[in-house]
Amino acid sequence: MSPAERLLDHLDGIAKSEPRLVRISHECGIYIAVYRGFPKQGAVTGFTFGLSHSHPMGGAHKELTVSMCDDDNAWAIACGYVAVRLRERCPFVCGDTIDFGTPIAASSTMSAFVAIHPRHISPANRVIDLGERRIELVQLLPLYESERQWLMDGGELKSLLEHCAGSVLMDPRRKPFAGKAM
Repeated sequence: MSPAERLLDHLDGIAKSEPRLVRISHECGIYIAVYRGFPKQGAVTGFTFGLSHSHPMGGAHKELTVSMCDDDNAWAIACGYVAVRLRERCPFVCGDTIDFGTPIAASSTMSAFVAIHPRHISPANRVIDLGERRIELVQLLPLYESERQWLMDGGELKSLLEHCAGSVLMDPRRKPFAGKAM
């Protein structure tokens, strides 16, 4: 089995289904594997497939994931566009914020992301050993611009994650978190 097949097999095992593959970039070979009904019924989840071939300065091999309780594939496709746009410039370290610049999907005004440890994937499944390299999964959590600014101004990611626990983080219509910066 090739490394690409082992990676896709690992993602299929996490989601317990097979994806619809969407090519995001011919140039750099990045796809999105779109899964329905993971991590819960009514959710759409996307995993990048191919980002880990890039080598950002100071970064490890990573693939991105996003999950939202929505029927719109735009969430997953946006994750792929972030991977293409930032593939060799961003190490996707937990806490990194990303300005998408426009609403991510029609169902929400969220227009940014923050990189976090995957909330719905067990720690044992967050790192994939392909033999020739190890790949870390990083979740992109959709944010409102006000939340991205709050984090950039010193707000604590932990406060946001605690306030919006569980499925609230996957709700495209959740209210913006209005925490206080430290």
